[in-house]
Amino acid sequence: MKYRIGKKIVYLLRARHRHGHGIHSPFLFRLITEVMENNGNYSAYPLLKAADENVRNMLRILDMKSYHAGGISEYEGNSHEIKRMHLLPERFDRLLFRLVNDFRPEGIAFYGSTFGVTLLALALADSRVQLEAQVENDHYRSFCRRLAEVYEVGNIHIKETVSLAFPEFIVLQDPLNPDYCDRILSKILVDQAYNGVIVVCGIHASARMEDVWMKHKQDHLIRVALDLFEIGLFICKRGLQKEEFVVRF
Repeated sequence: MKYRIGKKIVYLLRARHRHGHGIHSPFLFRLITEVMENNGNYSAYPLLKAADENVRNMLRILDMKSYHAGGISEYEGNSHEIKRMHLLPERFDRLLFRLVNDFRPEGIAFYGSTFGVTLLALALADSRVQLEAQVENDHYRSFCRRLAEVYEVGNIHIKETVSLAFPEFIVLQDPLNPDYCDRILSKILVDQAYNGVIVVCGIHASARMEDVWMKHKQDHLIRVALDLFEIGLFICKRGLQKEEFVVRF
């Protein structure tokens, strides 16, 4: 926790480029000003808000049961940290929705641990696009499947393992398991033809997770690296100049 707080202070001191200031690339200027900073309302936002509140309420009930029962292993000791790492702040789920809506990928993949709200954000951006989610833990898979059923989102496919044919938009969310994140990123970037977007959650969650972010952003396939503190974006689009920015969001 202290590590993350210190890094947040550093981020706030270093973050720039709000409203596209200092960005010379037309591609990045538009991405920041028209997509990342878009304050418009989308019809999916109320559903995402309701889903987020639903999950957080369920987790509070589970925490209460854990307390009275003397501790449930899934939540024993570090429940706040687990929830914080695997539930993005609402504005970041909205950002992922807008990014998918803008990039219009032919497929989406999710790797890691989530309570499902992020999957809804990705899937609702375009119901025609299929989302494959590799959620290894039974507990998380049950949350995800419940949300998909309750909100009738049919383009989410939750599995224990998924194919390694990496699509154009990938989200990696498992900051409590940096080695797993490292392995997935290495598998993606070994494909010299990869030409998509990778979102990495919790890039400053720990020193090891930050090392993973720093290591892979040097890869020549990654043309643009954007640090938004809670998440990082790797944009692997041929033709872009190699750049990296710490963006206030």
